[in-house]
Amino acid sequence: MSQSLLRAGRLASRVPSLQTQQTRSVGDLPVKPDKYIEQWGTYREHIPVAHGFTWNASTFGRIALWAGAFPYFIYSVSKAEFQKTDRKYERKEREFL
Repeated sequence: MSQSLLRAGRLASRVPSLQTQQTRSVGDLPVKPDKYIEQWGTYREHIPVAHGFTWNASTFGRIALWAGAFPYFIYSVSKAEFQKTDRKYERKEREFL
């Protein structure tokens, strides 16, 4: 039994595909790089460079609107809805921020 295992091991070491590891690009697919796809991927990684983002009054105003005013609007509408429901069902009004 051990002789047959040794013989199988020697046979396997002679097979070239078992000696070197196969290199793969993406999974099992042979992929050829495309210049335009690579450029697009680079643009996606570097958003400020790709789209010309600059800090100015307009961009600061947009960020302030979506980071401050919009969440406050959602909060105030939700708070008003809770208070309206509490008054309707004659419950004690809740304390919010």
